[in-house]
Amino acid sequence: MSLRCFMQEQAPVPGSAAQPVRYPACEWVGDAGEVDLHHPLNRFVCAWLTSDVDTVERCQEVLDVLAQVASGQCTHWALDGDAFNVDVQAHSLQFNFSHVGPNDQAWWNLPEGCLAMHPVHESLSAWCRYLQTEPQ
Repeated sequence: MSLRCFMQEQAPVPGSAAQPVRYPACEWVGDAGEVDLHHPLNRFVCAWLTSDVDTVERCQEVLDVLAQVASGQCTHWALDGDAFNVDVQAHSLQFNFSHVGPNDQAWWNLPEGCLAMHPVHESLSAWCRYLQTEPQ
């Protein structure tokens, strides 16, 4: 399994004078080359990277937070973004959709949204390297 980073182009609404929009995106690809959009690494991590961690500067901020938590400098950190709220703890990250409030128990702290630190850190590091090399 691996992270595939690419430039996505979104076409304008037909009939409008708008220009296409290009932005960096990523997806988690299985060993056979398939992309399962329901896989937690796509549903949470890749969606988070594409929407909330889309600059080298933001990547570095988050990498610094992960390092501080992993080293024990702090025990917990919350990262708020446009699409996700991410609760960082020593060994895991809990992803929650930003539009879901903590009182909506059915959609808050979903078990499939709790991911181990290591694969998230690896994905974030690869994403940061991609953003550093890709002209925006």
